[in-house]
Amino acid sequence: MSSFAGRMKEYPNMSLDRFDRENLHARAYFLSHCHKDHMKGLKGPLLKRKLKFSLTVKLYCSFVTKELLLSNPKYAFWEDHIVALELESPTLITLIDEASGEKEELVVTLLPAGHCPGSVMFLVEGAQGTVLYTGDFRLAKGDASRIELLHSGSRVKDIKSVYLDSTFYDPRFYQIPSRETCLHAIRGLVQDWVSRSAYHTVWLNCKAAYGYEYLFTNLGDEFHTQIHVKSLDMFKKMPEILSHVTTDRATQIHACRHPKDEEFVPASRLPCGSSASDGTPLNIISIKPSTMWFGERTQRTKVIVRTGASSYRACFSFHSSYSEIKDFLSYLQPINIYPSVIPIGRGLNTFQMHCICYRMCVNVDVSSSAVIYRPLGTLKRTRPDQPHSCSHTSPSHSTLTGSQTPELFVDDSVKLPSPSIPLSAGRGLSQAESMLIQSEDRCQGDALTNLDAGGEESGSHTHQSEPTESQVSSDFDIPSTPDSHTPGPDDLSDLYRRLAAGEEVVTRTGSQSL
Repeated sequence: MSSFAGRMKEYPNMSLDRFDRENLHARAYFLSHCHKDHMKGLKGPLLKRKLKFSLTVKLYCSFVTKELLLSNPKYAFWEDHIVALELESPTLITLIDEASGEKEELVVTLLPAGHCPGSVMFLVEGAQGTVLYTGDFRLAKGDASRIELLHSGSRVKDIKSVYLDSTFYDPRFYQIPSRETCLHAIRGLVQDWVSRSAYHTVWLNCKAAYGYEYLFTNLGDEFHTQIHVKSLDMFKKMPEILSHVTTDRATQIHACRHPKDEEFVPASRLPCGSSASDGTPLNIISIKPSTMWFGERTQRTKVIVRTGASSYRACFSFHSSYSEIKDFLSYLQPINIYPSVIPIGRGLNTFQMHCICYRMCVNVDVSSSAVIYRPLGTLKRTRPDQPHSCSHTSPSHSTLTGSQTPELFVDDSVKLPSPSIPLSAGRGLSQAESMLIQSEDRCQGDALTNLDAGGEESGSHTHQSEPTESQVSSDFDIPSTPDSHTPGPDDLSDLYRRLAAGEEVVTRTGSQSL
């Protein structure tokens, strides 16, 4: 859930993914994707009034985001003010102050973000340097090296600042299975269930308004069926998705949503009803794709976990994992990093951010709440020839969804559960052992949160206040998390001295071993 205020320090005349308060004075607006935590104020009356009297203010986004936005009548007033930009096509944009006539020219490039349909990152180049706003993103290790426009010739561009989706910048989410791994596991469970009879039905409990189309299209193709959804309006101009969904209840796979209190509705019924059109009762299982729930587990876990008599959780992420973010930052080596997501109950996890940055820099500014570091010397990394086995051509959006380190998962040849396994059995599915690996098994030398011998996270828990509107995520539910400890300058100085000397450093919640 984004806590980004909308303005970049280098280019304060543009606003990104925030449309209220001081952002009302922006000369241009940019929308990375259509999830509600990135649309605050977008349909507000003050902004609507500003557009009514403005001749120059525009909203820039991708073509898919434009179609999704205008499919909702609440945003129809934007129609004459939206400019859809081609992906990976640098565009000169002039920001004009309508009162003074002052102009500022920027080159803006939309790059694939891998988060959901239409999602993009914004690469902005101008007089104040090159900056990258990631919005929400899911890029696998090595994907940055395959994005042509992050490079100048054979070298990485000098990037002054990255405004970073740090949703899972937490060692609990060191490794997150790829979408392909999740799809493989869900497909096996669905096959096992729907093959039993025409009245065995699967409900995909997808909370976000959209973003799960990857599951819909692939499951639809696999089982030669359409997925039941509440409305087709948002997909009416996207035929590649529209052909995979339907409002006809007579299908065995549903993704319809409960209007309210969906967490409290029994998984044994569908939002659209619990019986077939002929009155025959349905046998229903629910599959809830999520990520935060898996991060709270204290033991290794499968990609799909049974949570009730007829309910399952599937690890499916819209956001890059801890290790993917580290790979992304290590490759780009920006001067400044500004995390745009602060988990509820944690505050800015300054200590962890400083520790990863220290491994890529020599100077760390501890006087600012932002994480700032400088690359080693004046050298910038050139594009590697071999490490990721890829061509150096610019990839399509769909190619940037690669899996994580393969050795952490069982080979794909391992079979999924046999249809003969009763789902009432008092154990988890016999899934391929695709595991989320605990951070201490892998993060040698990294700053991380260890678990005590009892399997519980150490440290005290503080009372959690109600989240604000801007903290409500449309992707998944955020559970309470313990507060982190922010070290003082003396602590950090001693830490850096020890790191420079090559000493092992392990951080524990509630106490520190420096």
